[in-house]
Amino acid sequence: MEIYLLLLVALLVSIVVLGLVFLNKYRKFRHHADRLAAIDNKKLESIQQDLSVLCAGGLGVDERIGKMERRIRELVERVEELETNDAFENLQEFQQAIELAKKGANVAEIVEKCHLTSDEAELLIRLHKP
Repeated sequence: MEIYLLLLVALLVSIVVLGLVFLNKYRKFRHHADRLAAIDNKKLESIQQDLSVLCAGGLGVDERIGKMERRIRELVERVEELETNDAFENLQEFQQAIELAKKGANVAEIVEKCHLTSDEAELLIRLHKP
């Protein structure tokens, strides 16, 4: 009976020792798991901040692109307006007349081809003759 008692005590001591070892290992595991979670949280926060900065920068770029697109549309509309305007046609006629004057054309030639008055043709010839 003493042997059973000794075996029972030995078994209980073994269980207590194993329990302590297990508890120690569990504490170390929890410590490392907590540290890993803290590191993951820091990385996650850093990634969130980076993403926030990128989104803010993207919005700024998007706004600038939108402004540029609106400005381009306005300029295209203005050019189209000028092209349909009579003043633009007159400007083209004057440019053609200047080219003719530079090439040595006479007043009659410029009046006929560019639909200018003879006074305008004479003035262009005086200003742009070679």
